[in-house]
Amino acid sequence: MSTAVSNNSVSDYISSTQNSSNPGAFAPNTAMDQTDFLRLLTTQLKNQDPNKPMDPTNFVTDMTQMSQLEATNQLNASVMSMTEGFQNLQTMQASSLIGKSVLAEGGEFSHTEGAESSFKLNLDDALTDVTVVVSDANGAVKELDIGDLSSGEETVSWDGTDESGNPMADGVYNLIAYGTDKDGEMQSIKTVVGTKVNSVAINSDGTMKLTLATGENVNMSAVREISE
Repeated sequence: MSTAVSNNSVSDYISSTQNSSNPGAFAPNTAMDQTDFLRLLTTQLKNQDPNKPMDPTNFVTDMTQMSQLEATNQLNASVMSMTEGFQNLQTMQASSLIGKSVLAEGGEFSHTEGAESSFKLNLDDALTDVTVVVSDANGAVKELDIGDLSSGEETVSWDGTDESGNPMADGVYNLIAYGTDKDGEMQSIKTVVGTKVNSVAINSDGTMKLTLATGENVNMSAVREISE
Protein backbone atom coordinates (compact mmCIF):
# COMPACT_ATOMS: atom_id res chain seq x y z
CA MET A 1 0.00 0.00 0.00
CA SER A 2 1.35 3.35 -0.91
CA THR A 3 1.46 6.15 1.63
CA ALA A 4 0.23 9.61 0.65
CA VAL A 5 2.57 12.46 1.34
CA SER A 6 1.14 15.95 1.72
CA ASN A 7 2.73 19.03 0.15
CA ASN A 8 3.37 20.38 3.63
CA SER A 9 5.32 17.26 4.58
CA VAL A 10 7.45 17.51 1.46
CA SER A 11 8.15 21.17 2.16
CA ASP A 12 9.07 20.42 5.73
CA TYR A 13 11.41 17.64 4.59
CA ILE A 14 13.15 19.84 2.01
CA SER A 15 13.49 22.64 4.54
CA SER A 16 15.05 20.30 7.10
CA THR A 17 17.58 18.95 4.61
CA GLN A 18 18.55 22.44 3.53
CA ASN A 19 19.07 23.52 7.12
CA SER A 20 21.16 20.47 7.94
CA SER A 21 23.36 21.04 4.87
CA ASN A 22 25.05 23.92 6.67
CA PRO A 23 27.74 22.21 8.80
CA GLY A 24 28.81 25.53 10.30
CA ALA A 25 25.49 25.79 12.11
CA PHE A 26 26.32 22.68 14.17
CA ALA A 27 30.10 22.98 14.25
CA PRO A 28 31.52 23.03 17.80
CA ASN A 29 33.76 25.79 19.04
CA THR A 30 37.24 24.53 18.14
CA ALA A 31 39.08 26.93 20.43
CA MET A 32 40.25 25.16 23.61
CA ASP A 33 41.10 26.84 26.86
CA GLN A 34 42.72 25.54 30.04
CA THR A 35 39.39 24.31 31.43
CA ASP A 36 38.82 22.12 28.37
CA PHE A 37 42.35 20.80 28.61
CA LEU A 38 41.93 19.87 32.28
CA ARG A 39 38.63 18.15 31.48
CA LEU A 40 40.33 16.04 28.81
CA LEU A 41 43.13 15.09 31.17
CA THR A 42 40.64 14.16 33.90
CA THR A 43 38.68 12.02 31.47
CA GLN A 44 41.90 10.37 30.31
CA LEU A 45 42.90 9.60 33.91
CA LYS A 46 39.49 8.06 34.66
CA ASN A 47 39.65 5.85 31.60
CA GLN A 48 43.30 4.87 31.64
CA ASP A 49 44.40 1.27 31.50
CA PRO A 50 45.26 0.15 35.07
CA ASN A 51 48.00 -2.01 33.65
CA LYS A 52 49.50 0.92 31.73
CA PRO A 53 48.88 4.06 33.78
CA MET A 54 49.74 7.49 32.47
CA ASP A 55 53.27 8.70 32.96
CA PRO A 56 53.07 11.55 35.52
CA THR A 57 56.01 13.21 33.79
CA ASN A 58 53.97 13.56 30.61
CA PHE A 59 51.06 14.89 32.64
CA VAL A 60 53.22 17.62 34.19
CA THR A 61 54.76 18.44 30.81
CA ASP A 62 51.33 18.83 29.23
CA MET A 63 50.17 21.05 32.08
CA THR A 64 53.29 23.21 31.78
CA GLN A 65 52.87 23.63 28.03
CA MET A 66 49.22 24.55 28.42
CA SER A 67 50.04 27.14 31.10
CA GLN A 68 52.79 28.63 28.92
CA LEU A 69 50.42 28.82 25.96
CA GLU A 70 47.75 30.57 28.00
CA ALA A 71 50.30 33.02 29.42
CA THR A 72 51.57 33.77 25.90
CA ASN A 73 48.03 34.43 24.66
CA GLN A 74 47.37 36.77 27.57
CA LEU A 75 50.66 38.59 26.91
CA ASN A 76 49.80 38.97 23.22
CA ALA A 77 46.40 40.41 24.12
CA SER A 78 48.02 42.89 26.52
CA VAL A 79 50.59 43.97 23.93
CA MET A 80 47.87 44.48 21.30
CA SER A 81 45.87 46.58 23.75
CA MET A 82 48.92 48.69 24.62
CA THR A 83 49.75 49.15 20.92
CA GLU A 84 46.22 50.31 20.14
CA GLY A 85 46.31 52.74 23.06
CA PHE A 86 49.69 54.10 21.93
CA GLN A 87 48.41 54.62 18.38
CA ASN A 88 45.36 56.49 19.68
CA LEU A 89 47.58 58.70 21.83
CA GLN A 90 49.91 59.29 18.89
CA THR A 91 46.95 60.33 16.72
CA MET A 92 45.81 62.85 19.34
CA GLN A 93 49.32 64.27 19.61
CA ALA A 94 49.63 64.44 15.83
CA SER A 95 46.41 66.45 15.52
CA SER A 96 47.91 69.15 17.75
CA LEU A 97 50.54 69.82 15.06
CA ILE A 98 48.00 71.06 12.53
CA GLY A 99 48.47 74.79 11.97
CA LYS A 100 51.88 74.80 13.66
CA SER A 101 55.02 76.06 11.95
CA VAL A 102 57.77 73.52 11.46
CA LEU A 103 61.30 73.38 10.15
CA ALA A 104 61.76 70.28 8.03
CA GLU A 105 64.09 68.99 5.35
CA GLY A 106 62.68 69.98 1.99
CA GLY A 107 63.04 72.19 -1.07
CA GLU A 108 59.89 74.30 -0.76
CA PHE A 109 58.96 77.00 1.74
CA SER A 110 56.12 79.44 2.37
CA HIS A 111 56.96 83.15 2.00
CA THR A 112 55.00 86.16 3.24
CA GLU A 113 55.33 89.37 1.24
CA GLY A 114 57.33 92.04 3.03
CA ALA A 115 58.85 89.55 5.47
CA GLU A 116 62.26 87.95 5.55
CA SER A 117 62.41 84.19 5.02
CA SER A 118 65.05 82.14 6.79
CA PHE A 119 66.14 78.58 6.15
CA LYS A 120 69.04 76.31 6.98
CA LEU A 121 71.69 74.64 4.86
CA ASN A 122 72.78 71.20 6.05
CA LEU A 123 76.31 70.44 4.83
CA ASP A 124 77.88 67.02 5.18
CA ASP A 125 81.31 68.44 4.28
CA ALA A 126 82.91 71.87 3.97
CA LEU A 127 82.12 73.52 0.62
CA THR A 128 83.29 76.64 -1.18
CA ASP A 129 81.39 79.06 -3.44
CA VAL A 130 78.06 78.08 -1.91
CA THR A 131 75.09 79.43 -3.88
CA VAL A 132 71.39 79.37 -3.09
CA VAL A 133 68.81 79.89 -5.85
CA VAL A 134 65.29 81.01 -4.89
CA SER A 135 62.68 80.39 -7.58
CA ASP A 136 58.94 80.35 -8.14
CA ALA A 137 56.68 78.84 -10.79
CA ASN A 138 58.03 81.31 -13.37
CA GLY A 139 61.70 80.52 -12.77
CA ALA A 140 64.64 81.89 -10.78
CA VAL A 141 63.87 84.87 -8.54
CA LYS A 142 67.19 85.52 -6.85
CA GLU A 143 70.64 84.02 -6.40
CA LEU A 144 72.28 84.29 -2.99
CA ASP A 145 76.08 84.08 -2.90
CA ILE A 146 76.87 82.57 0.50
CA GLY A 147 80.61 81.97 0.09
CA ASP A 148 82.53 79.24 1.90
CA LEU A 149 80.88 77.12 4.59
CA SER A 150 82.12 74.44 6.93
CA SER A 151 80.21 71.19 7.59
CA GLY A 152 77.09 71.35 9.73
CA GLU A 153 74.03 73.59 9.63
CA GLU A 154 74.13 77.23 8.59
CA THR A 155 71.18 79.65 8.75
CA VAL A 156 70.63 81.75 5.63
CA SER A 157 68.09 84.53 5.08
CA TRP A 158 66.35 85.89 1.98
CA ASP A 159 65.00 89.43 2.18
CA GLY A 160 61.99 88.53 0.02
CA THR A 161 63.00 90.56 -3.03
CA ASP A 162 64.01 89.66 -6.56
CA GLU A 163 67.23 90.67 -8.33
CA SER A 164 65.80 94.15 -8.95
CA GLY A 165 64.81 94.67 -5.32
CA ASN A 166 61.08 94.22 -5.92
CA PRO A 167 59.20 92.51 -3.07
CA MET A 168 57.87 89.08 -3.95
CA ALA A 169 54.27 88.13 -3.27
CA ASP A 170 52.99 85.58 -0.79
CA GLY A 171 53.39 82.05 -2.02
CA VAL A 172 55.40 78.88 -2.18
CA TYR A 173 59.00 79.17 -3.35
CA ASN A 174 61.67 76.62 -4.20
CA LEU A 175 65.24 76.37 -3.00
CA ILE A 176 68.28 74.88 -4.68
CA ALA A 177 71.63 75.05 -2.87
CA TYR A 178 75.01 73.82 -4.08
CA GLY A 179 78.74 74.33 -3.58
CA THR A 180 82.16 73.00 -4.58
CA ASP A 181 83.96 70.34 -2.58
CA LYS A 182 87.73 69.96 -2.03
CA ASP A 183 88.06 67.94 -5.24
CA GLY A 184 86.46 70.67 -7.33
CA GLU A 185 83.21 68.74 -7.77
CA MET A 186 79.85 70.45 -7.45
CA GLN A 187 77.75 69.09 -4.58
CA SER A 188 74.09 69.71 -3.78
CA ILE A 189 73.19 70.83 -0.25
CA LYS A 190 70.22 69.69 1.79
CA THR A 191 67.93 72.52 2.85
CA VAL A 192 65.79 72.82 5.98
CA VAL A 193 62.81 75.12 5.41
CA GLY A 194 59.97 76.52 7.46
CA THR A 195 56.26 76.13 6.67
CA LYS A 196 52.95 75.25 8.32
CA VAL A 197 51.37 71.84 8.83
CA ASN A 198 48.07 71.34 7.00
CA SER A 199 47.32 67.77 8.00
CA VAL A 200 48.81 64.74 9.71
CA ALA A 201 48.49 61.05 8.84
CA ILE A 202 49.67 57.87 10.55
CA ASN A 203 51.68 55.50 8.35
CA SER A 204 51.09 51.74 8.46
CA ASP A 205 54.25 51.32 10.55
CA GLY A 206 52.95 53.79 13.16
CA THR A 207 55.13 56.74 12.14
CA MET A 208 53.63 60.15 11.38
CA LYS A 209 53.52 61.83 7.99
CA LEU A 210 52.93 65.57 7.70
CA THR A 211 51.35 67.35 4.76
CA LEU A 212 52.82 70.85 4.68
CA ALA A 213 51.29 74.08 3.39
CA THR A 214 53.63 73.77 0.40
CA GLY A 215 51.96 70.48 -0.57
CA GLU A 216 55.01 68.43 0.38
CA ASN A 217 54.67 65.25 2.44
CA VAL A 218 57.41 64.64 4.99
CA ASN A 219 57.90 62.13 7.77
CA MET A 220 57.94 63.37 11.33
CA SER A 221 61.56 62.28 11.57
CA ALA A 222 62.46 65.04 9.07
CA VAL A 223 61.12 67.79 11.37
CA ARG A 224 63.83 69.78 13.12
CA GLU A 225 61.77 72.36 15.01
CA ILE A 226 58.13 73.06 15.88
CA SER A 227 56.78 76.50 16.79
CA GLU A 228 53.49 78.41 16.98
